[in-house]
Amino acid sequence: MLEIYDLRSALSALEHAGHNLVRVDEALDPHLDLLDHYLASYRTPFNSWMSAEQPLRLYERPKTGVFPVLLGLFGSRARTAFYLDPAARDGERLSNAGLIHRAIAAPRAPVCRAQASARAVVEHPDLHALLPALTCAPGDPGPTVTLGLVYARDEQTGAANCSVHRITLKPGSVAIAIFPGGHLQRLIDIHVARGQRLPVSINIGLDPAIYLAAALSKPALAFGDDELGVYGALRGRGVELAPCLTNSGRFIDHAEIVIEATLGAEKEFESPAGPDGEALSMPEYLGYFSPCGEVSTLHVSALTHRPGALYQALSGPGREQSELLGAGQEASIFRLLQEQGVGALVREIVAQPAGGGHLLTVIQVLKRCEADDERVRAIAEVLLEHIAATKNLVLVDADVNPYSIEDVMWAMSTRFRADRDIHSTRALRGTPLDPSQSSLYCSAEPEGFTRKSVLDCTVPFSLRARFRRAFC
Repeated sequence: MLEIYDLRSALSALEHAGHNLVRVDEALDPHLDLLDHYLASYRTPFNSWMSAEQPLRLYERPKTGVFPVLLGLFGSRARTAFYLDPAARDGERLSNAGLIHRAIAAPRAPVCRAQASARAVVEHPDLHALLPALTCAPGDPGPTVTLGLVYARDEQTGAANCSVHRITLKPGSVAIAIFPGGHLQRLIDIHVARGQRLPVSINIGLDPAIYLAAALSKPALAFGDDELGVYGALRGRGVELAPCLTNSGRFIDHAEIVIEATLGAEKEFESPAGPDGEALSMPEYLGYFSPCGEVSTLHVSALTHRPGALYQALSGPGREQSELLGAGQEASIFRLLQEQGVGALVREIVAQPAGGGHLLTVIQVLKRCEADDERVRAIAEVLLEHIAATKNLVLVDADVNPYSIEDVMWAMSTRFRADRDIHSTRALRGTPLDPSQSSLYCSAEPEGFTRKSVLDCTVPFSLRARFRRAFC
C-alpha cells in the first residue's frame, strides 16, 4: 500500500488500489463548459446529480488558467474512507467518524519548516489568468475557487483555523464568503480589534485528509483547536508548514497552489444584482441558488505553486461536497454520543448525500430492551438540539443498511407510520441555506430556525419477532 502525504501521492495510491482516474485531453473553457462536460460524464436518466457518485477526472487542457483541473476526489464514500485509512489498518473496526474521533483525541501538531520547498513565485498575481477557476452557472458572481483551504493562526494565542470558503474572482477584487459566527471570522475580529490584519494562506490541492479535517466544526472541534493537528494524528506525523513569502502567515508546504493574502474589516457585495433585481451566489451545496450580500475582501499579495501543479476543484452541489460536509456531521454526532455515554446504542452514522451531508442523517441503532424504544428517540432529539446542521434524523435497526437509501426507504415503508413515528422538536437553530428554514416558508419561525424531526423507522422491541426480515 502506497503512503499518502500530498495530493499526488493520494492519486497514485487511488490508482494502485483500483480507482480509475480519467484524463481528459479536450480543450474546455472553465466558464461553464468544463463543468457541463464533467456533469454529463455521470448523469443518467436514472440517477440524481446531487447524490450520484462523481468520477475522478483530470482536465489537462483548460482554455484559461495554467494548471490542469482535478474533479471528483471526494466523489464516493469509498474514496473518502480510503483517505482516512489507506492501509486498512483498522479494517471494519472503526467507522469514518470513529477514525476522526480518535484523531481528535490525540492530535499531532504541525511541524514548522525554516523555509518552503521549491516553488514558483508570482507576486501581485493576476488570478484570472493563472487559475482555471470554474464558473458553474450563468448567473455566478464570477469564477469561483471552490477548494481553497484557508489557514490562519493567531500568533499571540496560538489559536488556529482551517476552513474552506467560496472565493470569487471579480474584475477588480477577490471576495471570500465567511460565516459570521465561524472560527475564521472570530480570528479576523480579534486582529481588527488590535488594529491588525489577519495573514492567511489559501491552500489548493492537498492530501485529501486535510480537507476532511477542515470540515470539522462544533461540537467535534472547539474554537482554537487546530484541524491540522487532527490531520497529523490521521497520518501519524505532523503536517509541514512553511513561512509565507509576503506576509507573516504560514502555508501547507505540500499544497499544489498557494495564494498569500490578508483579511481585515473591508466588505464588498459578492455579486451585482441580476436582470430580476436579485443578486445570487454560485449554486450552494443543497442544490439551490441563494441570495448573496456582503462578503469579505481578500487582499492578495502572491501566488506560489509546485512545479507541475494541479488545480483541485469541486462542482458546488454534488456528491463531493456532501461527502466532505457529511464527514464533519458524522464526527460531531459521534463525539456527542460518546460524551453522552450512549455510544453503545448506535452502530452506524451515515450523513446521506441527498441532504448535502447535513439535512438527512441515518442512524443505525441496536436496541437491547423495551426501554430502548424511547431511549433512542431521546438521544436523537439531543443530537438535533446540539448540532445546528442537522434537520431530519432517520432511525433504523441493525438489519437495515444505513448506507443504502433504498434499504432505508424499505424500512420507512414497512416500519414507519407518519401519524405516530415522526417526533418533532421545538424551533431550533438550523441551516439558513435550506430554503425551507426561512420566515418566507414558515412565518412563525425566525430566519435560520426550524422544527427538526426524528423519523423512527425502527421496530418496537416487543414486536421484533413479527418483523423478522427475510434474506438477511
